[in-house]
Amino acid sequence: MTPNAQLHRARLSAAVVLMWLGGCAAAAAGWSESEHRDGSSRVAGAMTQRPLAREPRPLPADAALDDYIRYAMQHSPALAAAYQRWRAALARVPQATSLPDPQIGFEVVLDEVDRSADYMGERYSISQMFPWFGKLKLRGDIATEQARAEEQRFEAVRLELADRITGAWFEHAWLHQAAATARDNRDLMQRLESVARSRFRTGAVTQADVNRAQVELGRLDDQARSLEDMLGPAAVELNALLGRAAHAPLPGAPVAPSRQVVQALPERDDEQWLQLARQGNPGLAASRHEVTREQQSLELARREYYPDIMLGVQYARDGSARMAMMDGGGADMVMGMVSINLPLRRGRYDAGVREARARMDAAAFEVEDRQAGLDAALKGALFTYRDSARRISLYGGTLVPTARQAMATTEIAYRTGAAGFTDLVDAQRVLLEFELAHERAAADRGRALARIRALVGATGGDES
Repeated sequence: MTPNAQLHRARLSAAVVLMWLGGCAAAAAGWSESEHRDGSSRVAGAMTQRPLAREPRPLPADAALDDYIRYAMQHSPALAAAYQRWRAALARVPQATSLPDPQIGFEVVLDEVDRSADYMGERYSISQMFPWFGKLKLRGDIATEQARAEEQRFEAVRLELADRITGAWFEHAWLHQAAATARDNRDLMQRLESVARSRFRTGAVTQADVNRAQVELGRLDDQARSLEDMLGPAAVELNALLGRAAHAPLPGAPVAPSRQVVQALPERDDEQWLQLARQGNPGLAASRHEVTREQQSLELARREYYPDIMLGVQYARDGSARMAMMDGGGADMVMGMVSINLPLRRGRYDAGVREARARMDAAAFEVEDRQAGLDAALKGALFTYRDSARRISLYGGTLVPTARQAMATTEIAYRTGAAGFTDLVDAQRVLLEFELAHERAAADRGRALARIRALVGATGGDES
């Protein structure tokens, strides 16, 4: 074999060695192309479910709660921001697991200090830096855990948005129904005031009954107007959650809370619900991924005590041997290179380890705090749901029908002189109070149900 053939073979072997080492380092990072495609497909799936429509679309004229939630999922800026953070975190993973770019060098002698020295021609080199064993994998693991945390945060924002939309929807529905109930009671009092004036003209009652009726009429009119005025801020809040202009018109009046179908929760005790939330709550899951990420960051900080390795190949061509090369000889050389950095600044690495350990401890404490807050929030939501269900049964099944019957009986008795106007006003006030309490309980139950689903990690009926 000629020297030239040997030289080319050496060059090829060195290049193959460098490529093989690069492949080994990438494999050691623990991140495969299929895993990256899986992460990208999850993002694509989320985009299919929520295409991030930026052009506002009108809500259906008969929009129900599901229509509002679906609209918010497509137009909420907060959800869009969480989605983009998830995409950015996924894109970070292949960057963290990639080797640094290789370096190519070229050297040429510009001036000879010693004219009698042999003249060395050009030198060509290629080198690749390899982090110490395990560093690249840890960086990939850290980036992967961050992507998983952002995925869970996206899910938490999605659930929270559904919860807030449901709460605003039921509040809006309650205000509509409360205002309508107050107007009905005002109309009833207007009729009773006419009865009082008629009886006053016949001398059956005194002026006091007329005055009392007018006072009650003014009070009910003020209550109705206040409830109607509250509809404006409630609509603005709902539009903000939907990603619409503050004063964009909403569809027609929603169905009264007491007439909306609300799915009953499965029968579980508090401890079973708490276990379900601890397993399924995405905010808590994100915090746990942060703990894992910080544990890996601590391990990476400990690896900083070890040097990184630079491998390379250099080809040197002897410019004085050109004629000799034509005869099959020559003094060209192929040389291997190995270099390492010297991690001498141990104080800096010690500080890095302390920082990583403190971050890990902080993340662990955050998990404890979030879990305690989750337990408290879930217990509060469960109490509200059960209490509101009890009040719906009490008011809707017993108190409201009884109050209506008492109101009708008292009105007949007043017309015949068997009851005073004070009795009539008291009956009317009780009826209004019970009707409003019934609708309030129904709205509270719908809001509590949405809150429970958000806390356990489900927006629909899949919490069972």
